[in-house]
Amino acid sequence: MRTSPIFMLFLGVAFTLGIAILVVELWRLQVKDVASFKENQSKQTIRTILVPGKRGRILDRTGRVLADSRPSRIVVCHAERFLLRGVTNMAMAVNAEIDRLAAVLKIPRAKGLTLARIERHLRESSALPIEAWRDLDDAALARFAEHADEFPCFDEIVRAERIYPYGTFAAHILGYVGHDRPEDDPFAPAAHYWEPELKGRAGLEARYDAYLAGATGERRVRVDARGFKPRGGDDEFDDATVRPPADGLDLHLTLDAPLQHALERQLRGVVGAGVVLDPRTGAVLAMASSPTFNPNDFIPVLTSERYRALADDPSLPLLNRAISGTYAPGSTFKTVTAIAALDAGADPGAEYDCRGVFALGGFRLHCWDRYGHGEIAMHRALRESCNTYFCNLGRLVGTNALVRTAREFGLGSKTGIDLGAEAAGVVPDAEWKKSHGGEPWYPGDTCQMAIGQGMLLTTPLQMAVVCAALANGGRIYTPHLRARDASMPAPAPMGRVHARPEDFRRVRAGMRAVAEEGTGKRVLYRFGENREKFRLKTTCAAKTGTAEVGRGETRRKNAWVIAFAPFEKPTMAVALVVERGESGGLTAAPKVHEVLSSVFGEEGT
Repeated sequence: MRTSPIFMLFLGVAFTLGIAILVVELWRLQVKDVASFKENQSKQTIRTILVPGKRGRILDRTGRVLADSRPSRIVVCHAERFLLRGVTNMAMAVNAEIDRLAAVLKIPRAKGLTLARIERHLRESSALPIEAWRDLDDAALARFAEHADEFPCFDEIVRAERIYPYGTFAAHILGYVGHDRPEDDPFAPAAHYWEPELKGRAGLEARYDAYLAGATGERRVRVDARGFKPRGGDDEFDDATVRPPADGLDLHLTLDAPLQHALERQLRGVVGAGVVLDPRTGAVLAMASSPTFNPNDFIPVLTSERYRALADDPSLPLLNRAISGTYAPGSTFKTVTAIAALDAGADPGAEYDCRGVFALGGFRLHCWDRYGHGEIAMHRALRESCNTYFCNLGRLVGTNALVRTAREFGLGSKTGIDLGAEAAGVVPDAEWKKSHGGEPWYPGDTCQMAIGQGMLLTTPLQMAVVCAALANGGRIYTPHLRARDASMPAPAPMGRVHARPEDFRRVRAGMRAVAEEGTGKRVLYRFGENREKFRLKTTCAAKTGTAEVGRGETRRKNAWVIAFAPFEKPTMAVALVVERGESGGLTAAPKVHEVLSSVFGEEGT
């Protein structure tokens, strides 16, 4: 049977068309769309890992390193080297091998590294090795190196870890860190995995976390169909760094390490806090809270036992009493009352007859001198800390003037220091008392506030700001811990106490008398065991305070001192409080003397 020429022509055209289509498709697959296929392949086989940079250091004003990074040696397990079917089987194999290595290293496995956690890691982070041990000591590392050939699935890696070289030193200022996920780059594709980064959790570590942390880098790894790294791969994507991390910046502080040490030494063994400011700028020269803690306990992780010990401690070692502890300031507040009265036009020479008790209606308040001071004016009332004089002065001045001046000194609001968890304290008035207690304001409330008692609450930092303002003539600076550099403007006052220069001179003179011959003479002088007498090699001014809190069996005293030195050109303003003290003059004043003498020295008299 003969084939039709038309049919043969049709077959030839169809065959030619098929060949042409095949050639076009081959060209599209092998030439035109190859880039797209490679991209899809990369998406399926390439994993991006975020890599943190080394954290910046924290240094005091002279360059002494207070927080640094150290190498942490870690033993990791590469689970992809276990050729087993199923994640559960791989997890069991890894778990058994970790136990075998633990016996060789002679150290127990980490408590948190359970079989369930291993399996979860294999399902969620299969391209990353499993961290089996952190911070191995030299002996364990030596044993690992000796038996490395027996454990081919394990390697040693090194990561940067935080260290605080001086332990508890300035712990409440520095704070502490914890491990967390690095920040994603908003201009880069989303990452699949991440290596842990140190994140600030408290103190300056938290406040300046972005400054200290630096920039996150990226590296890429190729994975197989199950999500694990192929064994022995030499592809360009195997552990290729596409963007190196950048180290964080160093943070320089205003803190003076020797002065900080002196302050901490005086608070050792007591519950309390202290702050030292430069009254010319608001720079924090020292700040301490007692009891304290060791931020190294948080590295590499805070154990549940240690956390429970800190959390259950009734003395609250994690509380920074310098900025978060609120106390009635006691007689240290009489300096504020005196400024308010002078600004309102009170006569500093007018005398009041102190008979040992102040009575106003049903309100009665005793002076510490039960027999009374007799006729007394402002200068001597400051020197002797006469309660009845200042109760009467507060009554004459009135609540509004007291509240206004207290708030001009910065009381009742946060200072704005570059630390978190700062308390605002309380400067009460009739509206505050009504909203918090549902009771009206009584004249006795004004008298109580005038002597730093009642509902008035301040922090040691706030009283240091008050002392600094008394020292510099009324300028209020924002306390700060970060040292200024050439790019930063000079500190400027954030406010001013609106009183006359002569008013400040009068109160300063009274505070000088307190230190030289009054209730605060132990700030200027140290009395030896054999009745020797030592004096600071500088002039100073001070005000003591003893605030009674609680009632009945819970009644106790908090001992206060504020002081500045030198008297003529102050460079240091100090506020210190000791809970459950005897009095400001007996408990706190000798401690302030030691802090000042660490800078100015002392001499025999």
